[in-house]
Amino acid sequence: MKPNYRVCAFFSLAVFVVSQAGCLVAAVAYNASKRSQAQSESAEKAQSSTDLRTYDQYRADMERVNLDREKAGLKPNPIMSQEEWISAQTAGRPPIAPNPPAPTPPAAAAPPSDK
Repeated sequence: MKPNYRVCAFFSLAVFVVSQAGCLVAAVAYNASKRSQAQSESAEKAQSSTDLRTYDQYRADMERVNLDREKAGLKPNPIMSQEEWISAQTAGRPPIAPNPPAPTPPAAAAPPSDK
């Protein structure tokens, strides 16, 4: 009997695909995790640049106000640092990722009572 090369090739391909299925799943999961990590990093950078731009606007406005106050003979208002400004902007907002509650220690076993 002559071997059927099509059936042999198909069977070999099927065995190869089945044996590599775990690797394929792992590769897809790894790629997805890297993609989501890159997206979260780019979102953080975008938020940081937005904060910087907005802080720069705040600082320019405060300098303009202080210049007007000095011309009027008034004491200039203090200008917050960027860290102070960001903490003032986020005051009252819920945290982005709240801390999980601390685990409660297991109850100590009561010593056996002699009755």
